[in-house]
Amino acid sequence: LFAALVLAVSNGAVWDCDKQTSCASCTGLSHLLDESNPQEDVLRGDRDNENQQAEVGLLGDDELGTQLIGCNWCPLDNSCHAYGSLLNKCGSDDYLKFPDVCPTDYPSETTPEFLGDWMGSLNDVIGNLTILDLSLPGTHDSLTYDLSTTISDGGIDDYPELSKILNLFSGAVDIIPGQIEDFIRQQARTQGLTISQQLDNGVRFVDFRQMKEGKGDWFSLHCLESNQLSLTYLKEIHDWLVAHPKEVVVAWMTKHGNGGAKGDDAYPGVSASDKQAYWAQVVDLFEDLIIDTDVSSPNSTSISDLIARSHRFIPYLGDYEEFASDDLKKHAMDGSLIDNQLGSSVETETISYQSEKDAFSGAATTKKNDKASNRLFLRSMATSSPDCQIEATAYMKFDPFANADDQIKACTVGCFDIPSLVGWCPSSLMDVAQMGAYYKQLTLEMAYSNFDQGWEFPNAIYLDSLDVDGTIRVGTTLPWGVEKEDDVEEHRTTRYPYADTLIGFNVKLACKMGQGDETRCKELEDMIDGRRDKYKMELWDDGKYGRSSNWPQ
Repeated sequence: LFAALVLAVSNGAVWDCDKQTSCASCTGLSHLLDESNPQEDVLRGDRDNENQQAEVGLLGDDELGTQLIGCNWCPLDNSCHAYGSLLNKCGSDDYLKFPDVCPTDYPSETTPEFLGDWMGSLNDVIGNLTILDLSLPGTHDSLTYDLSTTISDGGIDDYPELSKILNLFSGAVDIIPGQIEDFIRQQARTQGLTISQQLDNGVRFVDFRQMKEGKGDWFSLHCLESNQLSLTYLKEIHDWLVAHPKEVVVAWMTKHGNGGAKGDDAYPGVSASDKQAYWAQVVDLFEDLIIDTDVSSPNSTSISDLIARSHRFIPYLGDYEEFASDDLKKHAMDGSLIDNQLGSSVETETISYQSEKDAFSGAATTKKNDKASNRLFLRSMATSSPDCQIEATAYMKFDPFANADDQIKACTVGCFDIPSLVGWCPSSLMDVAQMGAYYKQLTLEMAYSNFDQGWEFPNAIYLDSLDVDGTIRVGTTLPWGVEKEDDVEEHRTTRYPYADTLIGFNVKLACKMGQGDETRCKELEDMIDGRRDKYKMELWDDGKYGRSSNWPQ
């Protein structure tokens, strides 16, 4: 029987796998093997007919003795093989099993000119301003590009439906090892670029999530823990700052984006001594770069002075009173000084659209009031996966008896108020994020264009799906190459100039405040507008994947 199964997997499934020419299409295939008839190996694709993506797997029926068999991509020979195939040239540690770990479509050179050193390049104009005058491009859940498949001790408490469904299916069938964990990862990942690449692409506000795990070490997290220790990512930020001596980075360090949470509410089960021991390591790491609040303050110290004093790493620390010992409190800002305005997400896009317009048209007043009390005005433009979308995606992926049409309807009509989202349920948080980014570009562009009418940006914005050249991806193709069937081909990787838009605003604001002469201001504005012209806002109609050229208005 074992020989028959191996033969069926190697010979029956392999021909389907060997047809695939890309990592994304290869790892997106799964096969249902009926152990009672091992030669009947049936290829199963996406229930949404999306060009054989890994958006749908199968839950075997124990009574029928079914088992899920998948395809793996071997980067050693750039070919696709059936899971368990004798023809697979890769070892178990070499092959790729899931689309979201496939190589991305980012160019090999992801360091654009200007953005890596924009603060230093503009210092003659913005140098006399403070951090609380500027608007910093930021990313949401900045480290989720490197999530493991290990559930964090922080848990998945924000996703009750996901927990329920995965608990129901977990252990019910022999599935490809790690498939449930990878499903969680696809609902948790918001970024594709590494933290160094994000900084290279203009980001100066980092949403740094952290938690002490049961093994005793601190990791980053978003449902799953990161592959590396949190200190590894902090070391990467430190080394980047050393290589860019005129840049300043603000990091918001919390477990789950709540700077005002305290004690066990902030870090469940973590003692004050453990927090303070970790913080001492962070301070030691950034000893030559971290702020000293006895000397510098975000609302009164100029950018030029922060650079001169080497106070270029400014952490806002959640659970501040308990996390930092008294002698090390001076090396952080209290996380409760973050004025974090959440707004709405893409599932209520009409509300989100109006909320963002209100926030930007009133940002000047909010910033003025916040600066007086040394608070940083942060605006979330991040997306989230609504429970109904996660639930529908999970049923379509793991339950072969789920009615796909019903689940798609529950996902589209029940989850999102976007009229052009028809016949497709976003299968991952990045899918939701890119759809959301399509509409975020509307209000970002509106705020930039209405500068002369008094509109401004907050001190920092954090959002998802950062792309190369400081853009956000608004098209339909995911960075790891998963394409959509019947989408608008020329807009698959369309992008919007996020970082340059905020940087351009900083130049306009500084020049309005009398910083820099007229010639220099004109030179900088023309340069940045030229960069923005490479990625002018584009709108189009896609009647399936939620893009509309005339909605909302």
